[in-house]
Amino acid sequence: MEKMSLREIQLAELDLMVEFDKVMRKYGLKYTLCAGTLLGAVRHKGFIPWDDDIDVSMPRPDYQKLIRLNRKKKLWPENMELKCFEDGTLDAPFMKLFDTNTQITETNYSQKDVTNLWIDIFPVDGLPKDKTSRKLHYKLAKDFCRMNVASVVNDDYGSNKAVIFIKKHFMKPIAKRFGRKNISEMQRKLALSYPYKDSKYCGMVTWAYDGPGQTLTRKQYERLIELPFEGHSFYATASYDKYLRGVFGDYMQLPPEEERITHDLEAYRL
Repeated sequence: MEKMSLREIQLAELDLMVEFDKVMRKYGLKYTLCAGTLLGAVRHKGFIPWDDDIDVSMPRPDYQKLIRLNRKKKLWPENMELKCFEDGTLDAPFMKLFDTNTQITETNYSQKDVTNLWIDIFPVDGLPKDKTSRKLHYKLAKDFCRMNVASVVNDDYGSNKAVIFIKKHFMKPIAKRFGRKNISEMQRKLALSYPYKDSKYCGMVTWAYDGPGQTLTRKQYERLIELPFEGHSFYATASYDKYLRGVFGDYMQLPPEEERITHDLEAYRL
């Protein structure tokens, strides 16, 4: 095996993204770049220089259509595989598209179902109408996320000693007792409690770390434009400024070096 540099990791993930985009366009499915990937597209016209993953989101109806298509058709090249919670191939409550010609080791997490480089594909669901209810909805969703992560995070990983102590002695034992798949199912049910098509507002609920600041109306979220990304063009919500300000604040300002987070993984080309 040959160890990959950060740039080689990014380019392998870019290949996954190009194939994902082809399938979405072929079958008329909506998606948008999101989280740090959308920030990278706007601020850097590609990856954030220190970033090592790609995130996209899809309206729940399109997300479910992709699951059905993936069951029936050969959608991907030989070295790519789509796994999702709904099919029992992934323990987390979303999708990943993997490059099976790679192998990874993660420093801070122990995930038996994640052994290759990937891109993340998150469903977007409906949200309550009023702001207070949305905040409470996201608070519960974020608590589930923390519990989910606690089930796979290594004991010595955290932003400070207090966080490590709480995860190790309180959250992890509870998470282990429930089991990651059961936690993911609770996240999925919470997300589905406000049907996408019946809701004015929407956002990522199954993976809710970005909180209520990511909230858009369905009309805002679904109005798409194309943004340049590493020499390609990918879809993004036209309301990217509202989204990015809600998640990152002054997003054009580079963060200090100590806040430039990666997945702390090593990747190898098979």
